Amino acid sequence: MGRRRAEGVEYRDRDERPLTPALPSAPAAVRVYGHDGACAALCFDLDASKGGAQAVARDAAGLERWLVECGARVVTDLSPSGGRHVYVPLAERLDYTTARELVEALATHFPTLDPGPHRSLTTGCIRVPGSVHARGGHQVLTMSLNAAYDVLRRRNGADVVQAMRVRLTREIAAWRAAAQAPPPSPTAADPDMVGRLAQGELSARLVRIAREGVYDTARYATASEARQAVIAGAARAGWRLTDVAARLADGRWPGLAALYARYAPHQRHGALARDWRAAERLISGGANEPATERGNDHVHRSNTSAQQSQGGASTAFDEHAYIRTWRAAVRTYEQHRLPGRAGYTLRFVLRALGEMAHRTGSRYLAVGTRSLAVACGVDHSTVSVALRALTAAGWCDRLEAGRGEHADLYALALPHDLQDTAGTLRWDAGKVHALRPAFRELGHVTALVFEAVETGRARSITALVTATGISRRAVHEAVDILSAWALLERTSHGLVARPEALSRVAEQLGALDAVTAQLRRYARQRAAWRAYLARHEPDAEPRDLDDAETWWWPPDDAADAGWTLVGAVTPHVAA
Repeated sequence: MGRRRAEGVEYRDRDERPLTPALPSAPAAVRVYGHDGACAALCFDLDASKGGAQAVARDAAGLERWLVECGARVVTDLSPSGGRHVYVPLAERLDYTTARELVEALATHFPTLDPGPHRSLTTGCIRVPGSVHARGGHQVLTMSLNAAYDVLRRRNGADVVQAMRVRLTREIAAWRAAAQAPPPSPTAADPDMVGRLAQGELSARLVRIAREGVYDTARYATASEARQAVIAGAARAGWRLTDVAARLADGRWPGLAALYARYAPHQRHGALARDWRAAERLISGGANEPATERGNDHVHRSNTSAQQSQGGASTAFDEHAYIRTWRAAVRTYEQHRLPGRAGYTLRFVLRALGEMAHRTGSRYLAVGTRSLAVACGVDHSTVSVALRALTAAGWCDRLEAGRGEHADLYALALPHDLQDTAGTLRWDAGKVHALRPAFRELGHVTALVFEAVETGRARSITALVTATGISRRAVHEAVDILSAWALLERTSHGLVARPEALSRVAEQLGALDAVTAQLRRYARQRAAWRAYLARHEPDAEPRDLDDAETWWWPPDDAADAGWTLVGAVTPHVAA
């Protein structure tokens, strides 16, 4: 489903929905490639912005003639803007590399042909006939429905694809020669680090191959070599074969799936297993570092000390009882005292403080704004503003200002008018969670709805509205998003949360890349601060930037749905 914007329509991963027989009421597009890194049709997008409606009509007629000469049967449609689509439905799914080469080669002959939909395994999409257009109207067939149905029922065979490849031999060769792997995205690892594998973490180069199927032909002569590089990298990093197989199956690594497209679907797991065994033999026989068993050393986490507990004579039981009472008060009164969108960030800062307090066994926390920022998925400046607001509202007290590498000291507190009654509130069941990575992309509203279902406070839309204080429309949208990502399941007993899927969704949405980028940025800032302290305070010692401070990966056990980023970060100097 697309969202209307002033400049057009934006298609976001978080708004993806399963295909249904019902016609969407908003602009919508379908993905060109599936989880297997292959497509069921060649989709030619003729864009009116590249020369106008007349140029598009001219190119569309020429493209159709060319395809018919190759023996292809096509479906065509027209956009209200003057753009056109030509589809070649395929009897056998076509791998990403072959499909892209064909579209890129044809684009050299037809100027209005936009290869964009076939360029990305993860974001390539196209509006299909019947879809609502942002300018009004719909994408409409330029042929009868019966004729289109007949083409879709009797699809084009492999001989048609081969005929197209033969006629485009020179163009494909020229495109291959000119094609180069684009530079890593801004959130990827530094270029000088991509040749090295950190334990538990793949380099940006290998991740790009796995996700997008894009590789440097100067480094890898064939697709098989690029594929084996990813497998060897995962094995060296301490992953298991099941980890890679899961990413191929659920769509997190469509690029790698596309590199296995030469195998029939029932043969791919066997091919993957053979590649994995070959990688293990290579690593054990000639690599500098042997493959490790996947265990506690599997991942790199932020290399920082544990939260500093400042508890005094109170027992651990007394402290946890106080924290649970504080949590109950937050949950009971937050929607009235911290309302609206501005209150969502405050709510998750409170949850992060509560989780840190439980982990340390104390209501007293020396916590830096950057640690809270990573745990809440916001900037540290936003956390600074939030802490001042929460202190003013009485939910925490700032006891001491930070100095040097020591962060501010805070204590969880209850507003004065709640101190006498908070003890009568029923404690919440289960754990308190800061913002889990998937919800960096899915949003705070979605996180609050998921939390209410997960903790058993609500099982229906009506109950969710009451439990969260969020509008019915927003709750409906959040439930649709969570259901589309298989994080909520509708059952006869109501909604059921599936927290075990959070890791998969976070990786699919790219949220883990955002976490790594934030950790790297804050690690550099902390290194600069330590260097400043070393120059101005005689007792301080500078420390080099440690890679372990900049990498992060979810816990080993994917079924452990209780983790958040609080376990990966620790308080540092407040800024």
